[in-house]
Amino acid sequence: MTAATHAQIVELLGDVDDLFVKRIAETGASLDEIGEALGDAQSEDVLGEPPHIASSPRVAEVRAILEELMDTDEDDRDEGYRAL
Repeated sequence: MTAATHAQIVELLGDVDDLFVKRIAETGASLDEIGEALGDAQSEDVLGEPPHIASSPRVAEVRAILEELMDTDEDDRDEGYRAL
């Protein structure tokens, strides 16, 4: 499998901090692996499903980065509510 490019990661994740994109790119994960990690993280976050066993160490690493990104996004939203 070929590692995903910076542009492919941005296209998949949308408007995210470039540091997260760089960290994901450094894992060497393919676009499929990043998609798998994203799907797992979203299922756990939105649907409350228990964590799935990652199919590879790269998927697990990307999932950990995505979970950190999701936690950061939640903290930013919470700060906005407190300001109101």
